[in-house]
Amino acid sequence: MEHYDKAKAARVWQRVQNTVAATNPSQGLQGLILEEWTDAAVYMALSRRVQGSAAATLKKMSQDEQAHMACLKGIYTLQGAGRPDIPAPPPPDNAPVSVMLRRCYGREMRCLAQYEARAADPEYGQIFSRMAQQEREHCRQILEILGNLPQDK
Repeated sequence: MEHYDKAKAARVWQRVQNTVAATNPSQGLQGLILEEWTDAAVYMALSRRVQGSAAATLKKMSQDEQAHMACLKGIYTLQGAGRPDIPAPPPPDNAPVSVMLRRCYGREMRCLAQYEARAADPEYGQIFSRMAQQEREHCRQILEILGNLPQDK
């Protein structure tokens, strides 16, 4: 431990913290962007696997999530952090529709909690409140789709 380089240790910890922030929605805007990107991709994939109004609803939800992602990127940029550098989420798997929707419900709830917690922000609070409202509606829509799925989905 005699040759402990404090500057190098600080750089390593900064990289670790940035990685955590990009994968954990409770760790900042980058995590929220990743959550929204993941949901947008999953909803679009699911819209191709279901029929009727559920397909249209999922496609619209994907568009909403893409809009959330763009708003979050805009906030990130305006806060002086530049453009966020976030790796693309893995492509959606072929799990049953009901399993994928359950996962999406969990992500929606995590984002909802983060948006509600940020609603008091003096600069972006109204935006976070609006996105929270949309996430609540997404949760309702997921439950409705789940309730109408045939047993084998």
